[in-house]
Amino acid sequence: MHVVEQGIVSSSATRGGAPAGVIGRSDPAEWASQSRRVQTRDLLVRAAYAPPGEARALQFRALHLNLPLVADVVGRLGLTGEQRTEAEHDAIDGLLEAVHAFDPYGEHEFADVAAPYVEQRLQLRHRV
Repeated sequence: MHVVEQGIVSSSATRGGAPAGVIGRSDPAEWASQSRRVQTRDLLVRAAYAPPGEARALQFRALHLNLPLVADVVGRLGLTGEQRTEAEHDAIDGLLEAVHAFDPYGEHEFADVAAPYVEQRLQLRHRV
């Protein structure tokens, strides 16, 4: 759990109550990545305690939220055009395996756990 230091929040807040210095430094890509990490962990913690149907729905939301990881791995492996299209199904299967294997209470981030699962699935099928 992340705690905000009291010194960061000042009375000179701007949009949405965020300090002007924070808004000016925000990198949209980093913000999106951080939001994805937090939401994924939250969804999978909730899935651990939910009834089976609801748990599957929460896991599906986590999987969908992390589809950009598939593009990252495919790009790293250098797959192009038709190879990418053929690889999608296997990559999503790897991502689903990672959703089931991920420990939301552990110290590792989901992206760090999922990338090897996706990469392994792609390498097995496509001999990359």
